[in-house]
Amino acid sequence: MTTGPYTIGVDTGGTFTDTVVVDAEGVVTIGKQLSTPPEFVGGVEASVAAAADALGLSLDSLLEDTKQFLHGTTIVVNALVTGRGAKIGLIATRGFGDTVFIARTTSRSAGLRSDQLHRYAHLSRPKPTIPVSKSLVREVIERVDRDGRVLMPLDEASVRDAIKEMLDEGAEAIAVCLLWSFRHPAHEERVAAIAREIAPDVPVTISSELVRQIGEYERTTTTGYNAAMSGIAADYVDRLSSRLAGNGLKQPPLIMQGNGGVASVAKIRQAPVNLVGSGPAGGVLASRALAAKLGIENVICTDVGGTTFDVGLIVDGDLELTPTTTLHQHRLFLPLVDVVSIGAGGGSLARAEIVGGTGRLRVGPESAYSVPGPVCYGRGGTIPTVTDADLILGMLDPEFFLGGQIKLDVEAAREAIRIHVADPLGMSIDEAASGIVEIADSHMADLMRQVTVQRGHDPRKFTAFLFGGGGPLHGSAYAAKLGVRNMVVPGGALASVFSAWGIASADINHSFQQSVAMTVPGDPAILNETFEALERAAQEQLSSDGVSKSEQVLQRRVDMRYTMQTNEVTVSLNSDVVNDATLADLAERFSVEYQRLYGKGTGFKDAGIEITACRVQALGMLSRPELKSSISGRGSSSAASQPPVYRERSVYWPELHARVSTPVYRQESLEVGSTITGPAIIELPTTTATVRHGQTLVVDEMSNYFITQNSAA
Repeated sequence: MTTGPYTIGVDTGGTFTDTVVVDAEGVVTIGKQLSTPPEFVGGVEASVAAAADALGLSLDSLLEDTKQFLHGTTIVVNALVTGRGAKIGLIATRGFGDTVFIARTTSRSAGLRSDQLHRYAHLSRPKPTIPVSKSLVREVIERVDRDGRVLMPLDEASVRDAIKEMLDEGAEAIAVCLLWSFRHPAHEERVAAIAREIAPDVPVTISSELVRQIGEYERTTTTGYNAAMSGIAADYVDRLSSRLAGNGLKQPPLIMQGNGGVASVAKIRQAPVNLVGSGPAGGVLASRALAAKLGIENVICTDVGGTTFDVGLIVDGDLELTPTTTLHQHRLFLPLVDVVSIGAGGGSLARAEIVGGTGRLRVGPESAYSVPGPVCYGRGGTIPTVTDADLILGMLDPEFFLGGQIKLDVEAAREAIRIHVADPLGMSIDEAASGIVEIADSHMADLMRQVTVQRGHDPRKFTAFLFGGGGPLHGSAYAAKLGVRNMVVPGGALASVFSAWGIASADINHSFQQSVAMTVPGDPAILNETFEALERAAQEQLSSDGVSKSEQVLQRRVDMRYTMQTNEVTVSLNSDVVNDATLADLAERFSVEYQRLYGKGTGFKDAGIEITACRVQALGMLSRPELKSSISGRGSSSAASQPPVYRERSVYWPELHARVSTPVYRQESLEVGSTITGPAIIELPTTTATVRHGQTLVVDEMSNYFITQNSAA
């Protein structure tokens, strides 16, 4: 019997919406439903209702007894991908209106996959993905120098003319990015005041409030993205809040950000660009929490959804943050949990391509999403997907998908694979389905290699966590391809909603930054004064969030680089007062971190070291019961045991290139100490786990499934 008050975590993906409900004792109940694009709120409601039903409660009674509702959403990323942002007017300093169009030289290749870089001469500078055209850019008269001194006062008449002209041109939001405004924000603040006076209903974003950092192009792009997303994000969080309140929720939801923490609806309305990376960050948070319980320091976090495959790292017990991110080849000043994603998942489309008379199989990055979804869903899809291939191979039970909520059409999947893949390539249907799965798994293994080997990590020294709807199904293959010996399906059935579990454990988190310019050794007073100002702003924000002083945690970091380099490395600063010894320690730790990232011997201290920015992560610790990783458990056994086989099924294993009669187990038959030798399949209410040839699975006391690759396999 569960008791409130409850904590609810919801993660909305492109295909499924996942819910975790945690009761007062930390016991977890899950819900999983198809997402409902383009409005998505209906999928949230349905997913929470499914969890309420599992608890024997109505949706209203669950929400009425909910203390915290935390939500991760892909609404901003989806809007960016489809170009649905508001039409923005951009205000710049006279002479700098073309910044966003010129971009950086590196933008030709930024964020591209290795296969896209082979013909570099054919690459071009990306188009601005924020919906701004040159006709909506206005330059105003003002000038501030690099030290923040006003060289030319703001000409307010030029500002009024600019705003009126862009509104007449159809601007739906306004972005303001003036030169050196992070040193002297008064001009931007005055532009915003004039804009709100002229058009009080038009959203305005100024760069000096959003990101106080040197880099005119990145500041402009980040500010533009934020302005473009303001209307969409505000509409979504308002509708979500209204629907939840109408169903009994007594306080507004908290929204997950890409920096690994949640923020209020009011803050998200102000800075919606922080929703980039919202969902994937939850999986890394959950991985860190579970890894700490298990005593595992190094983890490759892998999340297979219907639309994307996300990879993050836990190194020496902590997650990695990146101060910038790249979207559509544009670099943004956006501090995020370092998660890399590709278009690979259960919904990835598969098709044969004939090039120069030679056929080849292509899988992804395009997705069927939840609508129309894979062909086997029977919702209108016609192009086969990875999920269709999984079904044909026998990996999935057509009668038990999502615990039996969705009946899968095997014949429709077979016909789609025959028409679009098998016949054009002269293959059998089994061979075609196997090829689809192997290519998808190889894409995933390649991304894991990029995040580990290419960053100086040995994946054999890491444990791979396999989660998301497809992680337990595909992870034992893609991790083995990379040479990973130890894998964990976290919490068994919890794995399919693991990101939602992480979101439910998140705290309030705000990022503050300020550019500085100093060499090391230098004047410690520069850093002390900068950090004091940032921390005052951080404390004011947390207090406005209702976080008491005792629950506020401030974390200091600095961006550092070798002189004349363009990219920085972020180093933690574990000191309340900076002095000469602190600076010397920072320089040493920067050199160590630099060589860890780029390889032994790459450091060059003789070039000199610079500090380019100060950062403060402001955490508001939320009180809640300790989350338990297990959602179920059947008995307890100290000795290894062989659970009863539910049934045998013919399964085509790509690595064996053959169909094999394979034992199938159900979650309810597993207990602590249960041991299964591959090949085998474990069917769970919301996912399926596979144990491959040469692998062994053991269940621990928290319902985690530990999979080990035998050395002889």
